Amino acid sequence: MPGVRRLLTPKWIAGHLLAVAGVVAFVSFGFWQLDRHAQKRDIRDAVEAAAEMAPVPLAEAGEDPAYRVVWAEGVYDPSAEVLVLRSRQGSPGHAVVTPLVMDDGTAVLVYRGWVTLDEDTPPVEAALPPEGRVRVTGQLWPDAPGDVPDALPDVMKRIDPAVVSAFTDYPIREGAYLLLFDQAPPTGGDALLLPDRPEPSLGPHLSYAGQWFLFAAVVLVGYPILLRRTVQGAKRED
Repeated sequence: MPGVRRLLTPKWIAGHLLAVAGVVAFVSFGFWQLDRHAQKRDIRDAVEAAAEMAPVPLAEAGEDPAYRVVWAEGVYDPSAEVLVLRSRQGSPGHAVVTPLVMDDGTAVLVYRGWVTLDEDTPPVEAALPPEGRVRVTGQLWPDAPGDVPDALPDVMKRIDPAVVSAFTDYPIREGAYLLLFDQAPPTGGDALLLPDRPEPSLGPHLSYAGQWFLFAAVVLVGYPILLRRTVQGAKRED
């Protein structure tokens, strides 16, 4: 049959392979987006479940403490304070992150609050932590590890305890930082605003998955129609 033979020419064979590869790729991308959606959903569920649990001492948070609500007591070390670029309700500014040194000689990084972008030199004079012993309550959030620079920067792009720990004479807990909910005694003044409690978003992964599956369906439906019309056209030419 002339029409069928036309579909077996090198040009058409390449087209068949491209169509098959496209469907496989589109379906793979769709399932990858579904996996990303599931991961985001698991994070959201973990955050919500942890927030409903009673606070526990930081030392009892367990080996996998992410998102646990904990409390700790200690003394802030403003000499090792850093700022991290962070927006709040759409406004650019800095997260104020300060080590809290505990009785056992170790420390945890505490995201104490947020200041405007013009407060760009730590320790922030308008938001100095209380002197002496404090009690903090907050939620442990995973850190964002990266390379350790040669000097402790005033402003960082991520909260990384390993960076700060490299420039202190005491170890800082790695793997997580404490997002402050409450502190006694509180920081004086009104320059420091408590950090927003993050609400993990599921993102657009589900809609993206639908788009990739739709692309696959278009090829699965449209390509056979193209082949049929090509065969019919060859018949008419004969």
